Amino acid sequence: MNGSVVLVDDNDDLLESLSEFLQMKGFNILGCGHNGLEAVQLYEEYRPDVVLLDLSMPNYDGIYGLENIKKINPNAKVIILTGHYNEKNREKIRPFDVSKIMEKPCSLTQLDLVLKSLSMV
Repeated sequence: MNGSVVLVDDNDDLLESLSEFLQMKGFNILGCGHNGLEAVQLYEEYRPDVVLLDLSMPNYDGIYGLENIKKINPNAKVIILTGHYNEKNREKIRPFDVSKIMEKPCSLTQLDLVLKSLSMV
């Protein structure tokens, strides 16, 4: 089995597709969230190998989730998966050690390879 993953995105269809794909690839999906607050709660509860986090979500965005996950564990592995990667977001995430930034839509094969490389470290 590959590593453990928490998925956070406000798009239920994407969460379901990612969850099914990653489970088929041998990852243990510990939980799915819909905003940055849920990302933090899931990270605190499960301490996954990797968090896959969207940036643009209602109420508590991915920046909130990233910042607070890194407060819990500065070494947490977080992959940003977003359709809204621009200069503004780039500046917001710059202070945090993000493992990888991937733009939507992304190749599932590439995502699989990135997750495997991060969960093995």
